[in-house]
Amino acid sequence: MRMEIGEEETGHLAWIHSNKFTTSEIFHRKFVHPKTYRMACHILRNIYLERGLLDVTKAESSTFQDSMYFLTTKALQCLDAQGRILVRNTKFPVRVNPHERDHDLKVQFIRVAFEANPGLGRVFWVSDFEMRSGITPAVKKAFLGGELDKAEWRSSWEGNQERSRRTPDGYFEADLDGKRYGFTFEFENVQNPEAKIEKMLGYLEESFPKALRLVVSENPKNAARMIRLLRARIGEQDRHRWFVSDYDKAVALSFKKMWHQITYPVGE
Repeated sequence: MRMEIGEEETGHLAWIHSNKFTTSEIFHRKFVHPKTYRMACHILRNIYLERGLLDVTKAESSTFQDSMYFLTTKALQCLDAQGRILVRNTKFPVRVNPHERDHDLKVQFIRVAFEANPGLGRVFWVSDFEMRSGITPAVKKAFLGGELDKAEWRSSWEGNQERSRRTPDGYFEADLDGKRYGFTFEFENVQNPEAKIEKMLGYLEESFPKALRLVVSENPKNAARMIRLLRARIGEQDRHRWFVSDYDKAVALSFKKMWHQITYPVGE
């Protein structure tokens, strides 16, 4: 007998899978706040983990706060059969790399903040994990609208030789001041941002030529450096499409107040 998963559970699990994994803190911020953090831990461990819908791996610290939860094969198959999740196959769970945890967690915290930001409406998000799995914004829209032939999509993806191409850390669309905008999003915490910028300019122009570009750096110092580097590489005619912030601003401020448009030098 096929297991049926309820509407709220489906929402939780589909969102977790869109990011590849979650932690108790992320899950608490997204779904459980203002109820207690303990409640979030209870749901993940005593409901989803015990029912075999989530599996767990730990970072090097091995504390329960660092546990990373991800969908099991059982959960993937159930949600796929109910038409509630889009995956390229249901044979294997995802592979979670603990060494990528810090970067991926920051990206998820920013996503949670953007989806809850009062300045944005109807946020539609496509993660880098989804894009690397062949789920483009157009594919995800078609799936959510009930217009996607999953069998055809899976077969065409299997034959795609460019599936390893670079993607941004996220793409999203949202209503802002009564208009609909598309944004690419990058979180920058690398030691050599010059190399990242050169690659980023190429794949963004190729895959998202009309989107506005958002870059969130790890701290204000890095954000100022990123602004200078982008201004040196992007022509004046394109600078109006680029915006830079730092992590603390991105998770705390209103959407319009967090950004520095690189049309202006640092300090203006």
